[in-house]
Amino acid sequence: MAEEELRAEAIRRGLPRVGTPQRWVDLEPNHLYVCYMDEFENEYVVRRGILTIVSADGKVY
Repeated sequence: MAEEELRAEAIRRGLPRVGTPQRWVDLEPNHLYVCYMDEFENEYVVRRGILTIVSADGKVY
């Protein structure tokens, strides 16, 4: 997924503060995961095409 798509999906899911996601390879435990983080410390995890967003306060969207 592109960064713009991740941002749009976060807004659609109702995340209160949405920044611009950037790839964060250090968060990726193995090759099945693609991880991003924005300036508000929201984590965007894509595993096998499924996006999970974890906000900075720990809520899952």
